[in-house]
Amino acid sequence: MTTEKLNTKIELTEAAIDLYIEDKFSIPNLTDKTGKTASEIYALFPNKKSILQFYYPSLVIRYRAMIGEIEDFDSYTIAEKLSNFCYTLFDMMDDRRAFVEDTFEKYEWKCTSNTEFRNEIKDLFTDFFTTDGRIATSAGFIIGDLFYSSLRTQYLFLVKFWLEDESEDKERTFALVDKLTGFIEELVYSKIVDKGFDLAKYSVSAFGFSQQVEDFNEWVSSWFEDEHEVEVEITDEEDEETEDE
Repeated sequence: MTTEKLNTKIELTEAAIDLYIEDKFSIPNLTDKTGKTASEIYALFPNKKSILQFYYPSLVIRYRAMIGEIEDFDSYTIAEKLSNFCYTLFDMMDDRRAFVEDTFEKYEWKCTSNTEFRNEIKDLFTDFFTTDGRIATSAGFIIGDLFYSSLRTQYLFLVKFWLEDESEDKERTFALVDKLTGFIEELVYSKIVDKGFDLAKYSVSAFGFSQQVEDFNEWVSSWFEDEHEVEVEITDEEDEETEDE
């Protein structure tokens, strides 16, 4: 989709939300407010409901455009990127809080299938992690499709928590975001497992553990070898003692 069409979709959605809050949302009213014809609107949206639903993925699309203007954004740590995303979208949703309070649960939180918003979030998180050179090698064991889906679910929970947070200046929400993003950073940046692997490799080469393992394997294998018959040689003295008896 071209930038022009994308901007038009966002413009239509914003106008539709204004009408929705005033309880006047209809296609005729939307055409009057925006100057777009009904055919132009339906060329961009499959139905009336989808115009409102596009508000949520448009948040991520607009956020991508915003961070594209931040020259040093790539230098941010993973916790800083995740926190920046959370706080920025909180501010953006606060501008349309009445709409978000009325629609987030039914459009996103309780939706049983993947929405465009959910896909946009997952793609953004994937970009954050795959472009960060500080991610520990060992973190590759946990980072994958399931990991990104889990992060997306945690983010949706944060939005729900933010909407219901009655603490002063949303202090509880901000504290939760800080703790969660800090934990994620510790999880994926930690080099402890990497260093453990390096130590094990060095130990094997430096202290001859590889030879010891080989000797141990040979020893175990010897348990299953056929036993050789032992021949007992009878001496002449033993023969004479037998005859005397």
